[in-house]
Parts: sequence; C-alpha cells; structure tokens
Amino acid sequence: MDTVTQALLGAAVGQAGFSQKLGRRALVWGAIGGLLPDLDVLVMAGSDPFAEFVYHRGFTHSLWFGPVAGPIIGWAIWKSYRWRGRDGPGEPGAPSMRRAWMALMALALFTHPLIDVFTSYGTQLFAPFSRERFALDAVGIVDFTYSGILIVGLVVGCFLHRQGRKPQAAALVALALSWSYLGYGWWLNERAETQIEFALAQAGHSEAEVNSYPTFVQPFLRRFVARSGNQIWVGFHTPLGGGVTRWEQFPATRPHPLVARLLATPRGQIFAWFAMGELSARVLPDPQGFAVEVDDLRYGFAESPQRGMWGIRGIFDPAQRPIGPVERTHPPRPSRANLGALWRAMWGDFSTFLGPGA
Repeated sequence: MDTVTQALLGAAVGQAGFSQKLGRRALVWGAIGGLLPDLDVLVMAGSDPFAEFVYHRGFTHSLWFGPVAGPIIGWAIWKSYRWRGRDGPGEPGAPSMRRAWMALMALALFTHPLIDVFTSYGTQLFAPFSRERFALDAVGIVDFTYSGILIVGLVVGCFLHRQGRKPQAAALVALALSWSYLGYGWWLNERAETQIEFALAQAGHSEAEVNSYPTFVQPFLRRFVARSGNQIWVGFHTPLGGGVTRWEQFPATRPHPLVARLLATPRGQIFAWFAMGELSARVLPDPQGFAVEVDDLRYGFAESPQRGMWGIRGIFDPAQRPIGPVERTHPPRPSRANLGALWRAMWGDFSTFLGPGA
C-alpha cells in the first residue's frame, strides 16, 4: 500500500490500542511506526535503477521485523521522554508506560507487511532468510476506499476525544472494516479468475491458466493474464454490469537465445524474480543489431496490453553480443481517453475497450 495509507493504519492501531494510556501521542507515533518500513525506498536515491526491485519490501517488510525492531524503537521513544524529564505519574516517560510504547511500535511495524501482502507487488515476508515474494492480489497499491475507512475512523475518534469520550471504539470499527475490505478484495479476485476461466472456456480455450490482478484506486476492475501453449491473453474483467470480460490475444515469443541471454544477466534475473514469472518478451530489429524487451504483465494499460508498467531492455549486436547495460523501461503514460475507458469499463461498458473477448 502507499505510504500515506500505511501511516493511517499505524495511527489507527495507536488510537485503538494505546490512546487511553498514551493519549494522542499514540496516533502520531503509530503513524510514524506505520511508515518506517517504507524507508527502504531510500535505496532508490542511489545510482542503481534496479535497487527498488531488490530492496523495496525486503527485510523491513518481513514478519520478524516488527516484533524485533518495534520493541527496541518503542523503548528508545520511552527513554527519550525520561531524558527530557517527562517521567512523572501518567506522563509518557513514566516506568508504567514502557511496555505500551514497545507494544505500540511492534504492532505498527508488524501490520505494515500484513496489508502490503494483499497487493500484487510482492512482499518478502521471510527476508533475508528467503527471497520468496508473496502477493494475494486483493487490492491495488493505492485504494481510496481502504484509506477512506481508516480516515473516517480516525476523524470520528478525534471527535469523540474532544467530547470527552473514548475514541478506541471508532478505531476498532475502522480496523475491522478495513481488514474485511481486504478480504472482500481477495474474494473478488478469486471470483474473477473463476469467471474469466469460464469465459475463455466458452471461447474454446479451456486449457488457459488465468492470473488476475487488481487495478489502481478501486477493487472491481481486474486485469488478467492467461496463458495456454504459445498464446497469451491479456484483458480486463468487472463483476459490475452483469459481469463483463474483454481481452486481446497474441502469440507468446518463441524460445529465443537472446531472450534467454537477457534474462540470464544479473539485472535480467532480478527482473524475472520481481515479476514473479509474469513475463512477456519481444525481439525487435535495432540499428545496432537486435533489441530484446521483457515486460512485467501484472500492471498495465488497455492501450498496450502486451506492455507492462515495468520492463527491461537490452541491445545486442548482429553477432548477438550485448551492447551496454540492461536498462529499465516504462511504457508511455495512459491518455485521458484510456483513463476514461477504464472508469467506464469498471461499470461494464467495454465499448471502447480492447478487443473481442466474451
């Protein structure tokens, strides 16, 4: 999830479990704890364009990070209040507050990877002991509904606090609804895959294996990639409007030594690992010889179904020797017409969207 939403979740955890003891500080420090794991994005400020793939959602997003690092950070916060003389009865540096600070930061850090795993990006839950990426494909990286639930809970809680009433109930309700929403997104994705498989079977492609992925902002419109033999289908599905599925079909690139050579490079291996196997490749003529392009098909736009939002490109001379480093690629930004088509497609109107489908 985006960093703002992670901060909102941390604040909601603080309000629900620790505001009675720590006051509004629980919201502030909970928000800080919620976003701390995303500081791994600082590696993107370096010179290696592939650092994001390697380090983002790595060990700071593992299941052990919160229980181990959280209490240490919480103890440091409590200690800082003591050093400033805020250690009187009921104050944040009082001896009785130590466990609350440690538990708050542990939970704020721990919940961060738990919601990230509901997206398609891939989260290394057991890093650095295992580099396997986990993704439940329930919601997009940005989802306004999920964020909005947390915002409402926090606002209502603050209002109750001003009225002299306990704010915990509002945050608990928001947390329960937000986690239920993630479960609903996961159910939508499983249901979408079943319906897409049925639509492809009706079109004579019963052997196609389907993977469905959430699109941005809203939970209903799903992008999917299906494969059978040397054919790939990329399309979109919505349960609204009676359930509508549209796709474009194109042949998968036949095994080519240049594709294998590109993916065998260190950067090619990183990208294939990041894309979790959802790859599409092309070998194109180039003034210097050949250009090999590989895309991650999990995220993309209807205007270019064969392209993903992330990709890599390598150049080879006529003797099939590499020229220069492997580079990252990005497709053109979607046009306003495409964004409008996505919105209409969510409601079942595919009149300006992709190809035949079902």
